[in-house]
Amino acid sequence: MSGNIYCLGENAIASHSPIASSIALKIMEDGGNAVDAVVTASLLLNVVEPGWSGLGGGGFALIYSEDVGFKALDYREVAPLKVRLEDYRDEEDMSIGYKAVAVPGTLKGLWMLHQEFGKIDWKKIIDIVMKYAESCPVSRLWSKCMSLDLDRAKYKLKLCHESYRTFLKDGEVYSENSKISYTRLAETLKMIKEDIEYFYEGELAEEIEKVFSNNNGFLSSKDLSRYKAQWREPIVDEVEVKDKMLKIVAMPPPSSAILLVEALKILSQIRLSDEDYYLKLIHTLFHIIDERCSIISDPLFNEINIKRFLSDTHIKESLQAIEEGRLAYHLVRDRGGTSHISVVDNKDKMYVSLTETIECFMGSGITIRGILMNDEIHDFTLQKGHPNTLHAGKRPASSMSPLMLFDQEDTPLIVIGASGGMRIISSMIQSLSNYLIRYLDPVSSILNGRIHIRGDEIVLEDLIKDKILHSLIKAGLKIAEVREVSMYPGTDLYFGAVQAVFKKDGLFLAVSDPRKQAGAYAR
Repeated sequence: MSGNIYCLGENAIASHSPIASSIALKIMEDGGNAVDAVVTASLLLNVVEPGWSGLGGGGFALIYSEDVGFKALDYREVAPLKVRLEDYRDEEDMSIGYKAVAVPGTLKGLWMLHQEFGKIDWKKIIDIVMKYAESCPVSRLWSKCMSLDLDRAKYKLKLCHESYRTFLKDGEVYSENSKISYTRLAETLKMIKEDIEYFYEGELAEEIEKVFSNNNGFLSSKDLSRYKAQWREPIVDEVEVKDKMLKIVAMPPPSSAILLVEALKILSQIRLSDEDYYLKLIHTLFHIIDERCSIISDPLFNEINIKRFLSDTHIKESLQAIEEGRLAYHLVRDRGGTSHISVVDNKDKMYVSLTETIECFMGSGITIRGILMNDEIHDFTLQKGHPNTLHAGKRPASSMSPLMLFDQEDTPLIVIGASGGMRIISSMIQSLSNYLIRYLDPVSSILNGRIHIRGDEIVLEDLIKDKILHSLIKAGLKIAEVREVSMYPGTDLYFGAVQAVFKKDGLFLAVSDPRKQAGAYAR
């Protein structure tokens, strides 16, 4: 292992928490499978890295096992029944406070995953997580993001008394390696250890309704009792890369993973040379981000013809638009948190790619009984008539993109996903392109410098700026500066964080992106 960035073994896991990854790996070694491991890691991330995901949010899980094949679970948050488009004026309404909260799905999703596939007792997992909730070391990552007030974290936490007491120490940020106790979360975990309906139909649901009603929010006990996680049909397609046919399995909409399938098909057909690689990549990213902002939405409200979208005809049309330099721009809200976990359980031949979120860093800022609530309304658009327009009972479009690649014998080659809002898409496209098309090794594929599209501008990571800046300016492209949180030399958290497991020499190599915090474990 090298600083938790990569590690090789028979079982492997990558997440942005060394604590979550190491304990989840031990769960597999003690008789659990990949689902037990990913559920444990998810719940631990709720505690040890509370800024990006947790019980107050939602997510997607993509699973493969030799016994059941491919499965996809959508436990994305849903807009409450009382929301109306006219109740929202601006981004603050959608991202801070009680009006920003959608119906959480994480607990229902994790429970369904565990009941369907898990091997060890749910109570055992909760006991492990409760131990950390009672006393938890503060990570360098979380402390630094809080200190830099990422996504206005301190401002919104101070708007809610329980949040203020839970996540701040006398109004100040907890320092790295100090201890923090989540007493109320530990109490909630104790209750869901016995019955998760405490959250969706019991005493907690009633308290949530009361709190939101008293603060002009929309979330109700009816929303919670009606919430359902949904099994969806995974996208299974083929892509030919360098004369090798690969099976690609992706989470369907409202995930954006379909766009990664399209991007790989496009890039595999473009003649890429070192000289023009980044110009062609930029044009591809403009096209893919345009489709993310134009078509990805809840399939219950706007069904996408997946077969047509991934057809040779559409790929040809996309290639032509890219080659002709037809660029579309979207001035999107360029924020978003998220956590991703990739797990390979070689013993049980089970593989999981799971992405979860509470939307912006520290969500809405609202905490109830230790649960930090999402601001998922922020992922809708207020534009009338758009496929992703805010509507009661609707799941918002998501950049979360769990993905797996297999050879023709269904041997897993890559289990991958990322965190970082819209940068999930650009970071995964570049990592996969680096590995499959440019033949970089797995670690370099993820560590290599990145670019991202923001409106009509290109933002460049420090690692790559000197190499390509001049050529991009010469091509007439607009270049913008960005600085979010630097966690690793030459990189920046702004450019997303990829978590992947690669098949290598008969074993599995976990690679965890140090842009956020490396947590690769394998044995």
